[in-house]
Amino acid sequence: MTTIYLINNGLTMNNLIFDNTESLESKREKRILSIEGEEESRKLAQNKDLQKVNEIYTSNYVMSIATAKYLAKELELDINIKKDLGERIIGNLGDKKIRMVNEMQENDFDYKLNGGESLNEVKRRMLKFIRTLLEKEEDKTIALFTHNVAITSLLTEYCEKGFNLDNRLILNYHDDAIIDGAWDGIRVIELIFDKKNLISIKRKK
Repeated sequence: MTTIYLINNGLTMNNLIFDNTESLESKREKRILSIEGEEESRKLAQNKDLQKVNEIYTSNYVMSIATAKYLAKELELDINIKKDLGERIIGNLGDKKIRMVNEMQENDFDYKLNGGESLNEVKRRMLKFIRTLLEKEEDKTIALFTHNVAITSLLTEYCEKGFNLDNRLILNYHDDAIIDGAWDGIRVIELIFDKKNLISIKRKK
């Protein structure tokens, strides 16, 4: 059996003012954890479910690496940085707001802005990475530090889709809520595979 933990930390600083020459994607990649985010990452390193982790992978975003560093220190493991685990590329917003784009994409997985990714493209990227990982790291326990939209897109491969009262995407696996439209704090989702076959999905935190 191979166990994969999908981990996202949404506790980032929102009062950073970047130079006007910085692109939106550059700003998002450089976003750092808040003090609360650092504290929660430190606590996460003691999570009993993660003590058997053999390998740690993160996206190239600062927030993911910063979240993973505590677990890496606790378990004395290296951090493998992979761009394929990065968040969805938004593209040229123009006069649109990110929340508006989120809602449009959740209702149409092929919709994307100029220079951006659709949710189906993110899903394919993440699935390709997971399938390669299942071959390379068979029978191991792996922590993947990635992002909310990337995780949501991936899980639509395995979960039933629906919408809450705020018209936000929710995902259920065998009637258990895995994604409920809220991404406060740290989220940990456990996937268990037998070879390449999914056995279970559980929301652990």
